[in-house]
Amino acid sequence: MSDKPQRRLAAIFVLDVSGFSRLMAEDEAGTLNQVLAQQQSLIAPAIRSHEGRIIKLMGDGVLAVFPSVISAVEAAAGIQAAAARNRHLQLRIGITLGEVLIAQGDIYGDDVNIAARLEALAPLGGVALSAEAYGQVRGRIPYAFEDLGLHEVKNIPEPVQVYVLGDELTSLPSLHPVAAPKEAVQAASPPRWRAGRPVWLALAAFTVLAAAGGGWWAAGMPGLQGAGQAASGAEQTRPLVAVMPFTAASASPELAQALTGEVIRALAAVPGLAVVAPASSRAAAGLPPDQAAKLLGTEFLVSGHLPAAPLQGIRLDIRSPSGQAALPPRPQSSLSGLAPAVAADILGAFSLPVVRVAGAPVSDQALIQLLAARSELAAGRQQEARQAVHQTLQLAPGLAEALVLQAELDLDILTGPLAGLPQRAASAARLLEGLPETPGTLRIRALAAQFSGAPDTALTHAQALERSFPNDADGHLLRAWLLQVEGQGAAAEAAYATALRLNPVPSALYHSLRASMLFDAGQEEAAVDTASAALALDSQAQLAQAVRCAGLATLGRFEEAGSACAQLQAAGLTLDQAAGAFPYGAGAGPGSALQRLRTGFSLAGLPGRP
Repeated sequence: MSDKPQRRLAAIFVLDVSGFSRLMAEDEAGTLNQVLAQQQSLIAPAIRSHEGRIIKLMGDGVLAVFPSVISAVEAAAGIQAAAARNRHLQLRIGITLGEVLIAQGDIYGDDVNIAARLEALAPLGGVALSAEAYGQVRGRIPYAFEDLGLHEVKNIPEPVQVYVLGDELTSLPSLHPVAAPKEAVQAASPPRWRAGRPVWLALAAFTVLAAAGGGWWAAGMPGLQGAGQAASGAEQTRPLVAVMPFTAASASPELAQALTGEVIRALAAVPGLAVVAPASSRAAAGLPPDQAAKLLGTEFLVSGHLPAAPLQGIRLDIRSPSGQAALPPRPQSSLSGLAPAVAADILGAFSLPVVRVAGAPVSDQALIQLLAARSELAAGRQQEARQAVHQTLQLAPGLAEALVLQAELDLDILTGPLAGLPQRAASAARLLEGLPETPGTLRIRALAAQFSGAPDTALTHAQALERSFPNDADGHLLRAWLLQVEGQGAAAEAAYATALRLNPVPSALYHSLRASMLFDAGQEEAAVDTASAALALDSQAQLAQAVRCAGLATLGRFEEAGSACAQLQAAGLTLDQAAGAFPYGAGAGPGSALQRLRTGFSLAGLPGRP
């Protein structure tokens, strides 16, 4: 973001939790967990899906800006409706329209104070608008706002006219079409397989969410233009479908959600249909269909229900622009038959041939352990994931999918130490020797080849992954990273855009690799912001820590760079080890991205010669 203050007209949005101080006094830890969970799973995605940008979080409050009042009101309606439906904490929201001054990542101006005052006047579960904001929605909302008259606002010379809307807000229809967001905060947590596990939610996860905001706000700010180009024309011609987390009888909700992921994986090899990644589908769980479709950028939603006796099959409903179709369940003789059967039903609904991926038969007991391992790994619970993988391999020795999970755990590209990352990639690839080509085996082989100095082999694996498994979002992400470090920036942008189309609610890993790509492209400011977004989602994201450290130093922000590198230094990381975690091949001479990276590490205080 530019250091020069800028003025911008925006809809200013302030949200606050009602009775926060009282709730904290009654149960501090429980209340904080509820607030952070609500911000993570509900508020931030709703703001992003309506083109909003979170500026900052203030304990229990949120300050955001939108390109229009209509977008802000639609976001408010979605948030309040979901909060009421899911019995979340009660919220108040204030919205006004005015000019703000942007400086150092924050916004200033009288209208920010007005929005905060409006929030305090809003009814529980409702919204309060200034006269300026009300003028933008008058006649476009089929409900009557209550006019509360003029109210004095501290430090504002003129009184403010206030209009409020209560419970009716939660049933507000869409006022205009809103484009799906290019980036959102993060996927909702996968299902937990063990009851009673404490929820870990870091307050830092929300302090820099603004780093990945809407393009309207970033216009004119150096380093952010052009980030996230449109997917290629060929990719855009494939219809995009989202398989939403299945519901279930009370006995098996975790199994239903895990089977949803297996259905999506069963569709990875389908060339004629684009399929939203499991993590993004989870992020949209619980939203009304219209809002889920907006968030995911699709017109096709598949929902399903798993009965108490799972082998009776999964009943499907497919929502499309032309209506809704119901598909009856197909009974199966084993759990392993459920996901392929559902995938075949989905393909049949789109008149596409079934694509079968060869695999060894697996017992129901082994499959349940495999699903548990996937869920634990996706949630970042590595020790539990390792235990589940171990149990899977005891039940099904040599099972390829379990070995891939073991390799991914050993590699740990997100939170594992930077020191030794190339060696871990080589070890993971050796573990998978002789296994058939799957998304997981190809990703690890490509990464290991790149680290070993064989970029042509790495790209060959990445291209095979694209051809054979066009719906593997992580494969497109890895291909984008490899293309970028090999100097193919335009192709890298196209690959990253495809990854985001398939996974529109990106994880910390996506932000980490994107930050590396931006640094490589010379966009250090955007790289720092994107690395900060990754660290907000996972404070242990090592690649993001390194990019932020080098980026801040390159920008001359040495004090911040030193603080950013403190954790890396505490781990005893050397400059060579940090640089070795970035798989640059050709072009490592003076002025290259690798040399800039090494110089940044040196300026930030990592020991070693740049």
